[in-house]
Amino acid sequence: MAVTHRTIGVAIETLFGSLSTSTNLPTPAGAYISIPCEMDPILVYGEPVASERNDARDGSYFLPPEPDTVYNSSGDRVRRRTGQVQITLDLTTIGTAANSYDANYLGYLLGAGFLSTTSALTSAAVTSITDVNNFAVAGLSATDTGTLVSCSINGKAEYSAITEVSGTDITVSPAFSAGFTGTPTVRGTQVFYPGSRTFTGDKTHSLTFRVDGVDFRSYAYGCVLESLEISLDNGRLMGSFTYQAACIQDDHASAVGPIEPTYNTGAPPFFRNSYVLVSTTSPTSLTNATSGDALARTELDCEDFTLTFTNTLTPMGNSESILAMSNFEISSVDVELSLTLSTPSTLVNDDYFNRTVRQVLVGTGPQGDGEGLAIMIPAAMLSNDPSAYDVSGNDIVRQTLTYKQSRFGGDVVENNAANSPFRLALGI
Repeated sequence: MAVTHRTIGVAIETLFGSLSTSTNLPTPAGAYISIPCEMDPILVYGEPVASERNDARDGSYFLPPEPDTVYNSSGDRVRRRTGQVQITLDLTTIGTAANSYDANYLGYLLGAGFLSTTSALTSAAVTSITDVNNFAVAGLSATDTGTLVSCSINGKAEYSAITEVSGTDITVSPAFSAGFTGTPTVRGTQVFYPGSRTFTGDKTHSLTFRVDGVDFRSYAYGCVLESLEISLDNGRLMGSFTYQAACIQDDHASAVGPIEPTYNTGAPPFFRNSYVLVSTTSPTSLTNATSGDALARTELDCEDFTLTFTNTLTPMGNSESILAMSNFEISSVDVELSLTLSTPSTLVNDDYFNRTVRQVLVGTGPQGDGEGLAIMIPAAMLSNDPSAYDVSGNDIVRQTLTYKQSRFGGDVVENNAANSPFRLALGI
């Protein structure tokens, strides 16, 4: 009997569903990157697509269902199932080996539901500082607007988003802390964001997955990110990814056993030595700014958070292949960030009833070359009443803030990540 140790590999699809140009059937990629993830969620079964045969008959019996399929060149029915692929892993960053996630498994996973842009700045010393929202540094241009920059100040990782670039003069929001003085080193990030405005519904690519184990091998084709949940495991950020697959097939005869995962050389992001911030005032939201927002910061005593990002996927149906679709369209996006505060913030107590929008930024440590992660909703609205404190326990009063994305217009341009409603930044 075989054991059930299993691994999962991922590859980018050139064509949605990995359809062969000669057979018009899903075909495995040439190479898969084995992902360092938790083993338990790796269960790719799916359900066959079929219609029941309710034909007239001469007695009390049933007829085999009719599978939704095509026939191969030999005249045989081609198997097809549909379902989900679920993966849970920590978001270990790329380290010093590269300055982009485009050829990395994290970039693959995120690109199936997000667009991305990589800062032209890897790291540089600030040449002059006007204030905590404005400084001068070389290496950035207007196309970097909307990306996040990081800086280590007094041992803590800090992040902020670029709202305007004019030559070497940079405006960021929310502000860095008062320790942002002298000539500190700032680092760029690669930012993953949902398409909005004219890019609504866009993503970078679709994926194919391969599950390997002793005596079994399965493939999933035409996979697009349906949801991402980020939560904490003793301070370590864990990402739970769920993908919808257009086609799932088996090739157990080619099984070779589990494939050793490829690990990133950076550090896992921890909810330590970093800040959770809200802007002290509201960002530009229902209009577009003529100069980049430069908002002050308020630090929150946050003990826990969860982020849920959900894409509504709509199949673009057609009859041209076994997939019965040409792609999954991202027809809607929902972001929900829930913060649990140990010390309630009176600043936000009336925000729900006043319909106040704020910038919200969750940072992580460590911060360095190819390290760090930050989550930002540049215009966040509350979906609960923060003045209703949690007094259900027997220890301390807690406050829960649940934010969703609203329209943001505080960046001076509208290309790449600028004015995007949500951002996930990874250190490069």
